[in-house]
Amino acid sequence: MSPILTRGHAGEHTGYVLDDALSQEYMSNLQSLRTSLPIDKEKKKTAAARRFFCAENEFEWIRDGLVSVIKESLEKDGTLNGDEAPMRVLPWMRFLEYSERDQGLGPHTDALIRCKETGVWSTHTLLVFCSDCYVGGETTLLPEDAKTTRVRQRKVQKARDAANELKSAIARTESDDMTTKTTSSARLDRLQTALQNTEESIAIMTMQAKPSFPVQPKCGRIFFFPHECPHEGRSTVSVPKIFLRAELILKLTTS
Repeated sequence: MSPILTRGHAGEHTGYVLDDALSQEYMSNLQSLRTSLPIDKEKKKTAAARRFFCAENEFEWIRDGLVSVIKESLEKDGTLNGDEAPMRVLPWMRFLEYSERDQGLGPHTDALIRCKETGVWSTHTLLVFCSDCYVGGETTLLPEDAKTTRVRQRKVQKARDAANELKSAIARTESDDMTTKTTSSARLDRLQTALQNTEESIAIMTMQAKPSFPVQPKCGRIFFFPHECPHEGRSTVSVPKIFLRAELILKLTTS
């Protein structure tokens, strides 16, 4: 099966998804390496368990394989700018593992990493998914800065909470009327009008949001995108969510 390169846009940024590029042998060797590495206990605690390593010497095959399939696909696509610095995957990598439901990472951008050998700064975040998540767990590129996204999400969530409270109040009022055999039509009208207005507000805020680019975890799928692109890890449903994380130096004709 030939590799399939697709792209998606979020605001001014473009993310690239490469499927069917890594062999079963490559992925099997990657999984064997992952399980041989210890889970980090010293660095900052996060929702994801992390296993760090350096892809040099006996692990150079990891970088070579990624560079080979990404370069070939981008050259066929006409996207790779061969006049700029050569593409490079930096050696310091980590596996991230989400083992429980409702784990994720809020909107953020990624830091640039400087290559010690060339002095060139990395440009893209590189993920290789090592598990399938059929529901939830998407790594999603966002069309706006992280702060704006968080503010908008809080407003939508606040409105949804208010709508749920109104629905509960309507149900209680209707139940009380049945019990006491009275009619609180004026109160019901007020509650139903408030619920309608709240739901319309949610719909408007949702419609105003610009399109994002969610990528579902699929074992063997490669996903890379610019460091400066805001993104989030949506809450897990199907677990585990496991992926390899690295930095990429990549100059494209379009970004």
